[in-house]
Amino acid sequence: MRVLSTLVLSFLVSAAPATATGAPEAGPQLRMNLQVLVPVDAAGQAGEPRIADDLPAEAQVAVRERVAALAFAPASRDGEAVPSELSLSVPFTAQNVGGQVQYTVGQPKADPFVKQMPRYPYEALRDGAGAALMVRVELAPQAGADRMRAEVVATEFTSRRASRYQRQFEKAAIDTLSGCCRLVETIDGVPLGGVHHVPVSFSSSQSRERVDTDAFNAAHAGESAGLPEGLSRATIVDSASPDGVASP
Repeated sequence: MRVLSTLVLSFLVSAAPATATGAPEAGPQLRMNLQVLVPVDAAGQAGEPRIADDLPAEAQVAVRERVAALAFAPASRDGEAVPSELSLSVPFTAQNVGGQVQYTVGQPKADPFVKQMPRYPYEALRDGAGAALMVRVELAPQAGADRMRAEVVATEFTSRRASRYQRQFEKAAIDTLSGCCRLVETIDGVPLGGVHHVPVSFSSSQSRERVDTDAFNAAHAGESAGLPEGLSRATIVDSASPDGVASP
């Protein structure tokens, strides 16, 4: 994801669309969710955030300003406030408008892993096939290429015909978590891992058939490994500004 975002952003910067009259024209968009790790001290004060992806300087400023507008309640150990590093999922969009790239940063949320929008398998989309999947994600409490292990543990298709695309759906579901959690959360110096069950669904407007995703998710939620006993994460308690747009 880090290399991909850098390459696509470079493409956006180099592209300079314009109409025949010279009016600004909106070019292609890059939409992604960024992982941002924020140190929060025992008083709830946030420090300098770290961004998992390589971004242009202007984009980094936009993300940091958006995160700086947040207020936090501190993490705790056995009821006592302690310092921590909290993982945020931050919606991010880059778009070329009249030859100038604009960066939009959405509302951050606290999340130990960051999920991207799933890419619908082309052949399945063309065929109107849909599916709901549950992905079991295991995070090791240390950084590294093998920090995350993901496997699809349940699948439901919109039809028997749709099941022919099982392999493509499973790959697309796991790809949504690619690079999800390179930055490791900590509470009072303790690095955090854990087990999570992540739902991913695909539905096509070309088909009336749908999976009841609420029922599917409830049936296959699975057990999650929580935090070590006595620990609780920091939380976002307020946001001082709406979604922001920045331009270089």
